[in-house]
Amino acid sequence: METITNQKTFINDSNYTWFAYFTIAIGIGLAVLHLSGTNIAIPKIAEHFKIDIPTVQWVSLAYILTTSALFLPLGRLADTFGRKNIYVTGFVIFTIGALIGGFSDSFSTLIFAKVIQGTGSACIQANGMAMVTSIFPESQRGKALGLYMTIIGTGAIGGPIVSGILITEFGWRSIFFAAIPVAIIAFLSGLFILRSDTKVQEKKFSFDWIGASLSSLALITLLLGVTNISRYELMTIQVSGILIVGLILVVLFIVWENRTNQPMLKMSFFKIPDFSIGILTRFLAFVSGSAVFFLMPFYVIQVLGYEANIAGFLMIPGALCMAITSPLSGRLSDKIGTKWISMIGLSLMGTSMVVFSQLTPESNPSIIIIGMCFNGTGMGTFSSPNTSAVMGTIPLEDRSITSAFLQLTRTSANLIGVALATTIVTLTMTSNGYAADLSSVSEVGNSNILLSFNEGFSRAFMVSFSLIILGLCLTSLRSRKVPEQI
Repeated sequence: METITNQKTFINDSNYTWFAYFTIAIGIGLAVLHLSGTNIAIPKIAEHFKIDIPTVQWVSLAYILTTSALFLPLGRLADTFGRKNIYVTGFVIFTIGALIGGFSDSFSTLIFAKVIQGTGSACIQANGMAMVTSIFPESQRGKALGLYMTIIGTGAIGGPIVSGILITEFGWRSIFFAAIPVAIIAFLSGLFILRSDTKVQEKKFSFDWIGASLSSLALITLLLGVTNISRYELMTIQVSGILIVGLILVVLFIVWENRTNQPMLKMSFFKIPDFSIGILTRFLAFVSGSAVFFLMPFYVIQVLGYEANIAGFLMIPGALCMAITSPLSGRLSDKIGTKWISMIGLSLMGTSMVVFSQLTPESNPSIIIIGMCFNGTGMGTFSSPNTSAVMGTIPLEDRSITSAFLQLTRTSANLIGVALATTIVTLTMTSNGYAADLSSVSEVGNSNILLSFNEGFSRAFMVSFSLIILGLCLTSLRSRKVPEQI
């Protein structure tokens, strides 16, 4: 399979790298911005359709579950048919979903629209990381991944701000309609600027349909089980049954992938120490970090008593620090290796968890800003070198499936992290005699509820700190040299 063809575009070779980068940035930025921005619209959507919080959460859950389930199949298809082809197709699907979402007259139609959008987003995100690394020389892989994380950070900053303005001025439907012209621009620029990265193989097309089905079913089942732990408790039939079925499907997937001649995800990857350690450490880091973005708004709004817009602005310093430090750490890792920079990033993240665990109902918001800066700087410093270490162990022809697996690790970790943080908080509140429901924090005049929530809040961040320490220990076992350029 050929990595780069001689396809001609109107962009000359000297300028192609940056034109291609900004083209990909538009697409990936749209996917991240829309996801983070949709969360701001959830209260208005609940009000419009007159539904409760557990139900309206399916607006985000349907999207995330769909993308997670499709990352691996689409990553493998991209390695076969070309990343560009799958990537630009994603914008067509995404636009269809945005149209349906904008005109939806029922909540079920809106959920259907989010599933379609999730499918399009999976096409886009499954290939974004591999496409960025492919347009830069292998010697600049860390720099490329740092620039990729800058896109993520910028989208995370812009999503709540842009969506907040649109929703205030034009209503929640506007976030769907506003995404359409951006998706069209991303589609056209990708179609005419990006070069094809593969040639369709002349031999008969072969795809691991059984592996794709097993992986998708396993992910959906496990993530549904995990996200319902805080509602039904771990040992109930609903949750334990779903988790057992999910684990069985995972075992079946592993057995099948080891037996088939054309595996979707090569199990041999996991025999590479730097690959396995990098993936596991990435998982732990995102499980830990997700508690910040989920719990902090509750603390700022319910415990400190600030408005929602203040909570949004307090999130910005962390995303800004991540956007700045990611390319810097990526460039540095190209020169001195990935191990020690990754460990510095994890140490900074761990510091932020300790800061957050010490917050009380009397704490000054400036402490939150300090913690967010530590967290964002740590995540930005860790992500690029760690991802570079993983990508550097895999042959070029398998980069799309690796990119997809890295994205899957992130989304799964985020869902599990939210479920873990929610469970810790609600169990703490239940043990203190209060309803196991985060909405009870908003009860006015009951300081004991606030104190109980704050206790669970602190415990959740100490657990996050423990996960970061585990990640540090694992990273210390990684090779010290710059990953071999394959």
